[in-house]
Amino acid sequence: MSSELDAFQQEIIGGGHVHAITCMTELLTEYRQGLSDTLWQSTVVDQCRQHPIFHLLQEDPYTSRAFEKPRGYPGDAIMLDYAYFQIPPAESSEIGKSIFDVVISSPNALSVRWRREHIADLIERLASQREELSVMSVACGHCRELELLKPETRNRIKRFVAFDNDAETLAHVRQASLDIIEWQCNVKQLPENDDHNGFDFIYSIGIYDYLNRAQAKALTAWLMSKLNPGGKLLIANFTPDNWGRGYMEAFMDWNLVLRTREQMRSFIPSGTSPHSCLYFDPYRNVVYLLLSSPG
Repeated sequence: MSSELDAFQQEIIGGGHVHAITCMTELLTEYRQGLSDTLWQSTVVDQCRQHPIFHLLQEDPYTSRAFEKPRGYPGDAIMLDYAYFQIPPAESSEIGKSIFDVVISSPNALSVRWRREHIADLIERLASQREELSVMSVACGHCRELELLKPETRNRIKRFVAFDNDAETLAHVRQASLDIIEWQCNVKQLPENDDHNGFDFIYSIGIYDYLNRAQAKALTAWLMSKLNPGGKLLIANFTPDNWGRGYMEAFMDWNLVLRTREQMRSFIPSGTSPHSCLYFDPYRNVVYLLLSSPG
């Protein structure tokens, strides 16, 4: 492993960062898929963290923000903005910007950008079928999908609830032109009673990657209970064989709870008989479960 990292490091320094990082990411994910958690940590992750290439890759603001976790968790709204807009901080080093360009152009980042566009498209379609629309985003981030909506769609959204546990993220959401109701709440400590019900569309496209099975099942049932008859709930989760898994775990300390389509299907609440649809994004890094409330 050490000799492979040596070669990748020299290639990056020599300007071959696209080829080096792409090949290294492919290799790391192959290793991750074939090793137990213990062997992966001891034979790969430890070597990656101790090798000089680790410090080189930390020049990338996307990689370093995930590893340092200034908000206490990786994948915060600032990181998502990096993925959406593909613009590194001005103070980044030249090699850091070069690494950033490669990482942010990877299939995983493409999945994140597609996810944003997909949500906007679903809202557009639902708004075309209703005079008024009530929507909630769970673990909402900066709600960048709203920026993609047509003006007439925005006008039909009569209530938009931005649900997140991060106060700094919600403070940023206030700057959106759409009238937004902020709800600071932790999905791992759901309230027994609240005033937020009667939604036509609820989506949660990031938080399931951080929940255990019991938490995910409880959240799904709770969100389904908040839908209007005929309302829709969309949840998403990265898959175990997502392209960037090895790099994320080794160099970003970004460890997700990954799920197959069968595991996602197990979250469908029993007894409610919702219509369900399971599908992948075009890059097959993320699996989606769309549930429709009866009625």
